[in-house]
Amino acid sequence: MYRLFEEWSDEIRTYCNEHSLNFEKLKALSQCWGKDFIAFQYYDPESEAVKNGLGLLDETPMPLVLLIRKDSDGNLIFEHTEYTKQYLT
Repeated sequence: MYRLFEEWSDEIRTYCNEHSLNFEKLKALSQCWGKDFIAFQYYDPESEAVKNGLGLLDETPMPLVLLIRKDSDGNLIFEHTEYTKQYLT
């Protein structure tokens, strides 16, 4: 599962190029995954919680930037969020 990004990277790069998204920025985002999806989230190292040393006590969710999942036919589905353009352009 942890290799999904590697397996899908050519398709992801193509999608990013076609939709004016920065593939290099996407690669640098935090990733969560399951057997057929990858969720990319933005981590803010300058957040108040980080500056205050809360670490795991910080319950502020990281914004979901892009969700990529594979459908039953094996096609990748890209789902933008309100944060996609903000963090990937």
